[in-house]
Amino acid sequence: MIEVYSNGKVFSNWLSASVTRSLDRIAGAFSLSVCPTGGLDSFGIFADDSVEIRIDGKACLSGFVDKVSGSFSDGSHSVTVSGSEKTSDLADCSLESPLEWKDKDIAQIAGEICGAFGIPFSNRNGVPVGEKFKKFSVEPGGKAVDAISKLCKSRGILVCSDGLGNVSLLRPDSCPRGDSLKQGENLVSASADYSVSDRYSEYVVFGSGKASKKVRATAVDAQIGRNRKLCIVDSNSTEKDKVQARADFEKRSRIAKSLSVKCELAGWKCASGIWSPGVVCSVYAPAVGISDPVDLLVNSVSLTASESGTKTSLSLVYPGVYEPQPESKKAKAPKPGKADPWASIRKAVKGK
Repeated sequence: MIEVYSNGKVFSNWLSASVTRSLDRIAGAFSLSVCPTGGLDSFGIFADDSVEIRIDGKACLSGFVDKVSGSFSDGSHSVTVSGSEKTSDLADCSLESPLEWKDKDIAQIAGEICGAFGIPFSNRNGVPVGEKFKKFSVEPGGKAVDAISKLCKSRGILVCSDGLGNVSLLRPDSCPRGDSLKQGENLVSASADYSVSDRYSEYVVFGSGKASKKVRATAVDAQIGRNRKLCIVDSNSTEKDKVQARADFEKRSRIAKSLSVKCELAGWKCASGIWSPGVVCSVYAPAVGISDPVDLLVNSVSLTASESGTKTSLSLVYPGVYEPQPESKKAKAPKPGKADPWASIRKAVKGK
């Protein structure tokens, strides 16, 4: 049962309802439709009202109404309420101050940005955030969440919310285990996409060092039988190990992104409560090519209710989708009058 608490009232008996949360979006979203007894002016929920959505008595999303739509026709009258989690302000609004930090880590910077919008932040999962940044600045007018995401992405960390307006950090490679998803047991339906459009048989990365140092590295994807080669110039990498790390990363990340799975289950609940993103599930679905169980990360969750009942739709990906690109020091721009900085790369490409 879905109940909405707003303006000191409880609203239920929805004709349809959906609540969606995703690791790719800092704010969850909801949409609810009802056939009210009176007109829209007496309905009781209006745009910009704060709401709390509860599923079977447990709060699952806390936020604001973005839009209320009313309609009527001969013999019918309906109202649709849609909105987003409190953290939507991070996604929608620009950061005015502060715009620069010195000698602070990801958690400290994220905490200050969230605090500017009155949004609670904590590293409750104990995610290692790495060394402090000597200096980090953002351009005026940039979205608040983009600043946090930029920091986190460089170190393979996700910034996410819990649906109730609280922000925290998450590492995809250390997410908790969720329920197993099995064809013939709890899976109502499933689909899988296998794409090789962004995969190559060989990845060749050129660094910007001298040709005599052979700053060239390759990584081979043996699953691609065609002669598909991708050459990448990494102007920030000058050492062999850094260039090789970039080649290996391109291979791994593109393999991870080549599979996506969608599953549908009856009801909203799993062993830990209500389904939520950020858990790793073992998936077994021979009908869509997954004959051997594979561990996938729940990227997004959509809880829906209609006249036909309640269901949960999951989107799953390999955790490697969120692997960060190897860090490398930014190459210094050549001084005016210096030799062509790409000359060594051109020689390496030509095999000289």
